[in-house]
Amino acid sequence: MNHIAGNSQPLGLPQSAGGPQVRHVNLMVDTIITNVASDDIRTLVRALLSSSPAHVTDQFCSLAKAHLNHIPIPPPPRGPELFAIPPSSDEEELKPTPAFETLLARARARYGAGLGVSSIQVLLPIVEVAATMPWTEESAIEESLAIVDSDIAAALLNTKEETGAGGEAGARAIGVLRKLRDTFEIVKEKVEARGGDFPFERSEDALSSLELD
Repeated sequence: MNHIAGNSQPLGLPQSAGGPQVRHVNLMVDTIITNVASDDIRTLVRALLSSSPAHVTDQFCSLAKAHLNHIPIPPPPRGPELFAIPPSSDEEELKPTPAFETLLARARARYGAGLGVSSIQVLLPIVEVAATMPWTEESAIEESLAIVDSDIAAALLNTKEETGAGGEAGARAIGVLRKLRDTFEIVKEKVEARGGDFPFERSEDALSSLELD
C-alpha cells in the first residue's frame, strides 16, 4: 500500500513563502485516498468543496493548476490511436478509441484549472487528424469532432492569463493559438474539398475574437 511520505508536498507549490501552508497528510486519511474508488473520491471532493468556505475551493483550484502545470504534456497519439474500427464490430466505421477519451479528459482537467492554452495543446492532435480522414454525416467521427469543437471553445475562454503573461511564456501561448488557427485553415480546405462541413465552427469563432497578431 502506498502512503504519502512524511516530507511530501503538492507538486508545484513551495513549502513556505507566500502560498498556503503545506501540511502532511494523516496516515489514515492517506489510506482512504489510496484505496477508495475514483468515483467515490470525486463524490467526497464535491461534498467537501460544497460544504466548505469559498477560500477552500479557491485553494483547491490553485493546487490543481499548480499540479497540472507541473506535468509535461505526453507525446501526441497518432490518428489510428484516436479513431479505429472496434475489433469486435461487424461494421467498418471508425470510432473514437480509449486514447481519444483519455485526451479529452486530460484537456478538460487543464482548462478547468485555468490552463486553456495547455488544454488546446492536448487537443491539437485531434484537430490535425480531422484533415486526414473522411467521415459521413451523423457518424461517430462527426459526433466526436463536435464534442472536441465544444471543448476547444471552452478552453479558449481560459487563455487570457497565459497569453497575457508576457515574455517567453506569453509568446509560446500565442504561438499555440496561432498554430490552432493555421490547423483550422488546413482542415477547412481539406474537408470542403471533399464536400463536407467544417467541424470546428464554434471554436473558430471563439478564436477569431482573440488578438493574436
